[in-house]
Amino acid sequence: MNQKKTLYLIDGNSYAYRSFYAIKDLKTREGLPTNAVYGFTVSLLKILRRERLDYIGIVFDLPEPTFRHKEFASYKANRPKMPDELIIQFPIIKEVIRAFNIPIFELGGYEADDIIATLAKEGEKNVFDVFVMSPDKDLLQIITDNIRVIRSAKKDAVFDRKRVYEKYGVEPEKLVDIAALGGDSSDNIPGVPGIGEKTASKLVKQFGDLDGVLKNTDKIHGEKIRKNLNQFSHQAELSRKLVCLKTDVPIRICWEDCAAKVYSVDFNKSKVNRLFAELGFNKLILT
Repeated sequence: MNQKKTLYLIDGNSYAYRSFYAIKDLKTREGLPTNAVYGFTVSLLKILRRERLDYIGIVFDLPEPTFRHKEFASYKANRPKMPDELIIQFPIIKEVIRAFNIPIFELGGYEADDIIATLAKEGEKNVFDVFVMSPDKDLLQIITDNIRVIRSAKKDAVFDRKRVYEKYGVEPEKLVDIAALGGDSSDNIPGVPGIGEKTASKLVKQFGDLDGVLKNTDKIHGEKIRKNLNQFSHQAELSRKLVCLKTDVPIRICWEDCAAKVYSVDFNKSKVNRLFAELGFNKLILT
């Protein structure tokens, strides 16, 4: 029996952010900041050198508002502005990616998470083993038997259905209901006041999902929780809409473009090395 092909989907923004804050004071001779570019490139090389990597795509957010901002004006309103020194590095990061002949996926009006979810589900239909590389908790909701999420470089960072259940007490698809009740301060998702993640998980386990919880508030012990659920039910439903990832983003997908080319005749090593030399990444030059 033939082994299934692997598809790696990388959350480009998360890797860029992590690199920017992990590495300090790295610049070209002309003074252009390259700390995020360098860290991103090191991470990319590690991924490309994995033993089984058949297809790969890197996904980015665009700065324009998404459908969630139109739905809820305060969505992500508490997020700090991206530093200018990071903003100017994104075009260079994308230049590195294109030098490796890796496709970049981005689409106005949609978040990277929605694009990743769409690509992952389409990859699953094409009988790929899909690995999403992102620390973003929201992406855990798309995990299936064929889709896993790698949240960091640590050995225990691979989340599958079993790992999600062990950590949160529910199946991956029910994480949306937990977030709808408990909210998410990082994205300014309101949820229901007075309900945190543990209580939300307990309620979802007891009643099946958000709809089940809202239909059975009379069976819930705790007057304050019961009152808040009744009073803020519309807020919970809005929160579910905000956290639920789209899997039908209208983005063009060509799997042949995603074929990993780093070890193939299509890979232009000299082009990559010229770019590394220009950036001062001499330690990364490929031999």
